[in-house]
Amino acid sequence: MFNTLSAMLFFMGVAWCSAEPAVPKKTDSIFATFELVQSLEADQQSEAVFTFDDPQRQHWMFLPGTRAGLPLRDMTTAQREKLQALLRTVLSARGMDDLEGIYAMEVALQDAAKRRGREDPTRDPDQYEFAMFGEAGDDPWAWHFEGHHLSLNFTHIDNDVSVTPLFIGVAPFELPDGPHRGMRVLGDESDAGFRLLGSLDEEQRARAIISDRVPGDVHTVPGREDRLATTEGIPLRDLDESQQAMAMDILREYVGILQGDLAAGELKRIEDAGIERIHFAWAGASTPGEGHYFRLHGPTFILEYDCIGGNPDHVHMVWHDPERNFGADPLEKHRQQHHAPVPATD
Repeated sequence: MFNTLSAMLFFMGVAWCSAEPAVPKKTDSIFATFELVQSLEADQQSEAVFTFDDPQRQHWMFLPGTRAGLPLRDMTTAQREKLQALLRTVLSARGMDDLEGIYAMEVALQDAAKRRGREDPTRDPDQYEFAMFGEAGDDPWAWHFEGHHLSLNFTHIDNDVSVTPLFIGVAPFELPDGPHRGMRVLGDESDAGFRLLGSLDEEQRARAIISDRVPGDVHTVPGREDRLATTEGIPLRDLDESQQAMAMDILREYVGILQGDLAAGELKRIEDAGIERIHFAWAGASTPGEGHYFRLHGPTFILEYDCIGGNPDHVHMVWHDPERNFGADPLEKHRQQHHAPVPATD
């Protein structure tokens, strides 16, 4: 069970406040961010607030350890509640539940290490940081919430919000005991992947399966976001309508951690680029309960799912939009429109 009061204070609130709120407007995130930052003391603000051009804005990681921002452990109960309010402007009820699950499993990892007499200082459930880049409501501005097995990055430019890179991971895959016994985070995505694989005929499977071995991690880790330059596997144009729908179910499961308008925008971008151009690739075991990997790769996105370990017991899932990671393309358009050089005059 949760072994710290602070753990309970931050995530027990999810149980009574994760009901689906109204579709958020741009001002919801601005207001919630402003409320959170204004609640911080001067020394806290120095940890949490950076300029938009600070290079740490484009630094992301999902390993244990410190990163840019103010950690949960240094926030008051009221400040944590304001952080939750901000998260609920971009995450759905299910997304908030996933955060609770990631946190609960981080606590479980810490408790397991203590039982083995090997306390690990990097297994700190309160080592999740909030950071803001720029000023809420300015164009542009950004913020992230990040820690072990979690990297949420939101870049606000004009009326646009970029949501990638977006990483969620979990270990163990399923909690074996405690108040959250049986909880699975990223389990629905795995089930959806197996459903699609199971629907393929022999020829389709031969094209979709790219390896019988599971990679040690997702390929597009920090610093290697462009590693998958070409598509592999079988294109959805060579699947029937029901199989294409199964592929879209995987996308909806993952993108569904976002609030309604953000999720709808991401899915529309994918659909506009052509569902038939998306490729489905698989590696590892073809039956549940063993290590497996799959990805969906289209013109505008890469979604990877990697389940490794003994039972298996360790999942990493990452979403990239290469043109829009950290707001790259919207930012370039913004600068061209608003900060173009003034032509010389005679």
